Amino acid sequence: MKKLYNKIAPVLSKISVAGLLITVVGLVVASVLKKTLTEPWPLYYASLAHLLCIYGIVLFAAVQMVFNFRALWPAVREAIRKAIVSLKRNPQVIPLAMLFASFLVYSLNLTHVSNTTALIQGKGMGLCQFCIMLFNLLSMLCMLNSFPRRKKANIPMIILMFVMFGILIFCDNHYLNGISAALTRAESPIKLDESTEYIRKAFNMLATYQTMIFITAGLVVLMPVYSRLLKKIKTSVEVEDNGAMAEIEISD
Repeated sequence: MKKLYNKIAPVLSKISVAGLLITVVGLVVASVLKKTLTEPWPLYYASLAHLLCIYGIVLFAAVQMVFNFRALWPAVREAIRKAIVSLKRNPQVIPLAMLFASFLVYSLNLTHVSNTTALIQGKGMGLCQFCIMLFNLLSMLCMLNSFPRRKKANIPMIILMFVMFGILIFCDNHYLNGISAALTRAESPIKLDESTEYIRKAFNMLATYQTMIFITAGLVVLMPVYSRLLKKIKTSVEVEDNGAMAEIEISD
């Protein structure tokens, strides 16, 4: 059985690599066709090809993992070890990553927010939209300067960062209240339909964004706790003992 595995594994591994490359190219082509085609049947075939390419990528990637697991596992384990060592030295990376993720969530949905502001034109909504983008960037800069490497935490910068978190949450709440007021006002309330779907998307995104800011603040507060837990994880590399060196005698 082992001999059969050793014969089949290299062949299937090479086939899966070729299939993976072909399906990735096919996925790119199908994605382009989906955006350019307008006729129903060609669009249907392009969508079908797009779906099949996704399944093909998952299948060939799984084959690669099965037949190359023994070769890949040491590299994966070493990458995980290095990541944990880096987190031990710089635990502030965890809240910084969450804060950056919140910035991506907001900036990638900025079109929905802009369209909502243009339609509702509520008091201070445009200013809140601008402040959220500005203070999110500034809070990331504050976080980078709050925990200098191999130095004590910068307390004034941490206080300033939490002030900015408060501004972000206040602006987010004000914007969400503006949307709710426009949808529930007595005179000419805005109705949610297909043409105003971006309002619902903006509302859901801002609620998610606010939650991510709260999580970021919590991660900053709990940093002493999980930094100690990270230090308890064993990441040292065992080196084989090559034997004690013999004493070297130096004589005149």
